[in-house]
Amino acid sequence: MSQSSDNLARYAGQAFHESFRNGKASGEISLTDVHVQFHNDQGQVRFSIRGARFTLGGASDRLLFISHPSQPDWNLYTSDLSILKHPALQNDPEVQQQVRQARNTKRWAWGVFGSMGALIIAIPLCILLFMDSITGLLAPQVPVEWETSMGEKAFERYTLGQELLDPEATDTLLMPLVQPLLQHLDDDRYEYRFHISRDEQVNAFALPGGFIIINSGLILKADSAAEVLGVVAHEIAHVAEQHSVRNIMGTAGVYITVNALLGDMTGLLSVMVSAAPLLLNQSYSRGFESEADELGLALLHRAAIDPEGLITFFEKLRALEQKQLQEMAGEDTRDTVETTLQFLSTHPATDKRIKNLRERIDALPHQRHRDLQTEFEALQERVKLFVAEEDQPSS
Repeated sequence: MSQSSDNLARYAGQAFHESFRNGKASGEISLTDVHVQFHNDQGQVRFSIRGARFTLGGASDRLLFISHPSQPDWNLYTSDLSILKHPALQNDPEVQQQVRQARNTKRWAWGVFGSMGALIIAIPLCILLFMDSITGLLAPQVPVEWETSMGEKAFERYTLGQELLDPEATDTLLMPLVQPLLQHLDDDRYEYRFHISRDEQVNAFALPGGFIIINSGLILKADSAAEVLGVVAHEIAHVAEQHSVRNIMGTAGVYITVNALLGDMTGLLSVMVSAAPLLLNQSYSRGFESEADELGLALLHRAAIDPEGLITFFEKLRALEQKQLQEMAGEDTRDTVETTLQFLSTHPATDKRIKNLRERIDALPHQRHRDLQTEFEALQERVKLFVAEEDQPSS
């Protein structure tokens, strides 16, 4: 750029005009207090600063574009932004307003671009972080028939390698124990079906649609009906809150989940069709386990069943954990192993669960509890025979 005492300044620039080869040519832009001029060896144009349009553009606003309504076929631009410091432009309110508007528009565009980029990152991240809440909104839209079908397929798969107590004995001996729970459910969305499996593991689990399997190991290790029913109430809560279905939704992926949120459940339902193998090996999130503890405890209270049974069951689990820890590691490394197991586990640490349940039980109003010990002992005796049948030689 060069400048003389009469405020004539020259800047390297470019011009678009149909007279140039390829419609574009390099040249010199001259600026005085009243005029803008472009010239090169192929042609020139001159127009008044008054009424001219000055617009920032290009990458990072590194170009100034100049045009005038009186010369609609000409468009000039320069990368020498020192032109904006020329007194004619500095002192012209209209020009300064145009430059400010151009800069503000560019900032707004970058702000929108940045916000869209942030949303592209944030939406999947929020879906992952709040998946439990999102699936809580979507799961009620799944028809009960779909859940029942999933549960049936998973149950059929499970029974291929397991022996179950005959249904007549289960109905006769187990149903009198669980009936109080079923009578105090908040809704009748599901038809619950109970089965007793010959399995020494101290456990029970639930499948979608109301299938609940209780291991013989749980019944035989229990000291009271309250312990068994505490676990059953916990599993009923998993079914009622659709935790298995929501687990499957959580594995469906962000794209399918977003579509489901927008009302298209097709992709989600197709994922659920092949979900049976996942249901038999699933584990619940800490939030789901805590929710099942809380709702199971409330169900026990409504049914007038001693909630202490749930605590004593967890204490049994804790004792089994301690025994397994001793088998896994020596005394010197036991604390480290225990801490690691608690951290990696998808279930809340048993000690914490016991503490939370104790606090909730202490807050419950006092009530008289059902005496179901006679029914429980009859069930336990039958399960002992069921387990013993495994060791008897076939005739």
